Amino acid sequence: MPNDDISHNSINKVAVLGGSGFIGSHLVLHLLQPGYSLNILFNKTRPDLISLRGRINIFEGNIDDVESLEKCFEGCDAVYHLVGIIAETRDKSFRKTVEMGTQNVVVAAKNSGISKIFYLSALGTSENSSSLYFQTKWAAEEAVRNSGLDYTIFRPSIVYGPEDDFINRIAKMVRYSPLIPVIGDGLYKFQPVYVEELCAVMALSSQRNFTSRQTYEIGGPERLTYLEILDIIKNIIGIKKYNIHLPMGLVKAAVRVLEKILKPVPITVDQLNMMTAGSTCDHAIVEKEFGAKFSSMEMQLPDYLRK
Repeated sequence: MPNDDISHNSINKVAVLGGSGFIGSHLVLHLLQPGYSLNILFNKTRPDLISLRGRINIFEGNIDDVESLEKCFEGCDAVYHLVGIIAETRDKSFRKTVEMGTQNVVVAAKNSGISKIFYLSALGTSENSSSLYFQTKWAAEEAVRNSGLDYTIFRPSIVYGPEDDFINRIAKMVRYSPLIPVIGDGLYKFQPVYVEELCAVMALSSQRNFTSRQTYEIGGPERLTYLEILDIIKNIIGIKKYNIHLPMGLVKAAVRVLEKILKPVPITVDQLNMMTAGSTCDHAIVEKEFGAKFSSMEMQLPDYLRK
């Protein structure tokens, strides 16, 4: 049974940072269901959300600009912070976007009277990680934890859905590559979680007191190796192709060279470190506390991989 500690806090208006992204666009629709008024910060306006004007207020700006954040936060009780990058570009770095951007969010939240921050981190985040991405995610979490505000932190494993980059990229590779490249042994494990089910938990967190000052690791019901994920995708698409294993050391050496001349590159050394570290957790904890039920990949993937 779900924990029925229903919040008596007065959250009526919510700001969403990253509402135009893959996860954020799904979260926005889940947050509208409790009847919240939403302020959403975009770098540019999403045409598909214009029809929701009246239920949402659109602000243009970014997390590098505290003033634009404060305008977005005006009158809000809480903020969902989902802005991040998975790879560095010439203009965006982990330190600037993930770490310093979150520090800006905290400053703007405190200046605007925000009472709670909901922060989307990542499973595997730690201070001593070999991945710079995970290190800066930890620093961002610390900024939230030490803000003096109430908070809830979410650490999902791989998130998949119709617009995701991870599963769709693999599916494209399966469809068009004569052989399927696998980096290393392919035995590193993930716990993919469906985007709608993740967002349902994130939205429900705003209505439950027990989420105060908590960090939740979130994964689907299956711990799958990369090879197992490949097999699931092949079976759903209906394609049989052989895998070819590429030595990790050789791939890292090649990627290091590419990183010096290209930005962004198709995959970075930091992403290789994250991938081989794996991404699993005990999904039963969140299922029990939120009354959630996470789906298998075989249940959700056919809806969009076969289109």
